[in-house]
Amino acid sequence: MFNLLSYLGSGISMVALPFYIYEQTLSPIYTSLVAASSSTPYLLFGLFAGVLADNGNRKRIMIGCNLFCAAVLASVPATALLMGYTSPLQLLVVSFLVATAFVGMDSASHGALLQLVGRQNLVTANSLLISSDTVIRIASPVITGVIITTFGAERAIAVTASCYLIAALLVWSIKQSLQVAQSTNVGGIKPKLFYKLRTDIGEGLSYIWSQPLIRSLTLIGFGNSFVGGMVTGLIVVFGAQVLGFVDDAPQLGVLITCGSLGALLASMSLPTLRRRFKPGRITIIGLALNGVSLLGFSLSSQMTAVSLFYLFWNLSSTLIIINGITLRQQLTPDHLQGRVHASSRMIAYGGSPFGSMLGGMTAAGLGVQSAYMFMSILMIILFVIALLTPLRSYIIHSDSKSQETLQNDHSSL
Repeated sequence: MFNLLSYLGSGISMVALPFYIYEQTLSPIYTSLVAASSSTPYLLFGLFAGVLADNGNRKRIMIGCNLFCAAVLASVPATALLMGYTSPLQLLVVSFLVATAFVGMDSASHGALLQLVGRQNLVTANSLLISSDTVIRIASPVITGVIITTFGAERAIAVTASCYLIAALLVWSIKQSLQVAQSTNVGGIKPKLFYKLRTDIGEGLSYIWSQPLIRSLTLIGFGNSFVGGMVTGLIVVFGAQVLGFVDDAPQLGVLITCGSLGALLASMSLPTLRRRFKPGRITIIGLALNGVSLLGFSLSSQMTAVSLFYLFWNLSSTLIIINGITLRQQLTPDHLQGRVHASSRMIAYGGSPFGSMLGGMTAAGLGVQSAYMFMSILMIILFVIALLTPLRSYIIHSDSKSQETLQNDHSSL
């Protein structure tokens, strides 16, 4: 339940923050910087957050991060109330700080999920979580648009802060401690912090590199997140300049809701796809659909067509992401969950801030539709690269203990 509140808060801020800053600046670069500032923390702090999650109390980490998010977001309506104005710089800082706290919260909740549901239930649990997330995101953008139009963007951000506060209270109500077993501390002696950080980070990266499928998925994920940063960073600009949504937050919410529907379809279909297809080929198909969807998006100027292509883009992007996350969870030992997850996401999502910044500059110089066409070309190139990796030939087999290991299988589907 606490995850659902965080999803609701995230869904509201996903519309409110970029809309608020574009409303004030009318700048593609400023607007894309919101996406960049919200994705940079994983690149900067992901590894350290993973070590913290594997060596601390995951419950306390989640509570602290949720409370921090609530406080930082509350500063936006408080400033607007006291001064009548919130600067673009403050909005960028708020976006960065909230995303930084989310890095710690995400790493801790990732390992906590395994403790709560067990390894054998991860596919179902992850699909259920993503489905719940997307159901909330289907409604939240439209609701956010109504709140913005009626009360202002700062009030929508205040609702987001309340969601994180309630989420912290729900995590506190969990009776299980979610404390990680300390078996990795040899002899019960704690090494010096710097040495431990270096060792733990090295273990996470070494494990990723030693698994061919995880390595390929992580590197492909970098390219996917690079393009994803461009797409999400410019969606408000595209709506304003191409579809004329500059003064219509509810219509922008409808467009984003279509993307959430695509994510819902992806999360619901993954268990079935995983039973029928090799996991690497699911990613390859997702890359192809992603490139085609962006090409259609870039060439469209009507709401219906744009919404449909955005739905298929979000479907393919979500499929690539949750397929990789689930596979990584299934293959990783419990004591490495936080480190491997944070390391993989640092690499895979590390492209997002760079994509957001490049997207903003491209849109400012060549126009937003040209920027989206450039994104489609990048995804098609990434699809071709994926065909040359082991993603086509690896399959997962389950042993009698429900642990899954990779086996190289060159037979066709």
